[in-house]
Amino acid sequence: MPSVGAVTWSLAYSTLDRSPFFDRPETLEAQLRAASGVGFEWVSPDVFSLRAYRDAHGGSVRELQRIARDGGLGFFDLNGVAISADPAGTRRAVDEYLALAEQLDAVWIQTRLATDTPATREVYAAEADRVAAAGFGFLYEYSPFGPITRLRDAAALVAEMAALAPRQALNIDTWHFFRGGDTLDDLRLLDPALLACVQFDDALPAGGDAYVDTMHRRALPGTGELPLREFVAVCGEVGLGGVLSLEVLSEGLRTLDLDLYVEALVRAAGAMLG
Repeated sequence: MPSVGAVTWSLAYSTLDRSPFFDRPETLEAQLRAASGVGFEWVSPDVFSLRAYRDAHGGSVRELQRIARDGGLGFFDLNGVAISADPAGTRRAVDEYLALAEQLDAVWIQTRLATDTPATREVYAAEADRVAAAGFGFLYEYSPFGPITRLRDAAALVAEMAALAPRQALNIDTWHFFRGGDTLDDLRLLDPALLACVQFDDALPAGGDAYVDTMHRRALPGTGELPLREFVAVCGEVGLGGVLSLEVLSEGLRTLDLDLYVEALVRAAGAMLG
């Protein structure tokens, strides 16, 4: 567990870049084995791969939990369910994630808002309470593409929900943080009790389409133009720690040999934390 300043980080491996979402074959077993024993303590599995695995294995993902455990890995967060103003539709969506979380013994269910209205927040609070009663937590991720685009507003949402239900936390994606206009001064104002995870990734120079950039043109930490060393340093100064999930969405890295890719992730993260 690397330490920076007064905080300690543990590393999570994100499976999304190798998922069916990007027209890649389902490779969860191979990804779990590649991530074992190289410095990762956690896995952040994507729902597209989980669905494909579940459908090919009799409706269950329990075998993945055994493979991860044998490799010294735990499942950190399942990403990610959309919360809308429709109570019944949201409940059905959350039920799918709850079933997966129970089979994998995951810690968090990652969330996002479809809209930010009083009705949506009411549904969010109800589902947050139900998920917490089942032994899991809601991990909220904001982005420039959603209704909440800035860290301070995302933190306010999580604080509001934490007053209504236990096990509420915030995820910061460094691409979203910097490309959405947040600053290191915003980071300094964040209550450390709210943060559970940082999705850690760099960015190539901006192209003409921000959505294409975020889905296909991220970079290994330290190889792009984001000030990630400064981000990590500020976290250390103000006591922000938790899990660093390496979610590097990159068309340039997507077809790299899996073992080489995983090794590159660990080296890049270690260089930023060293």
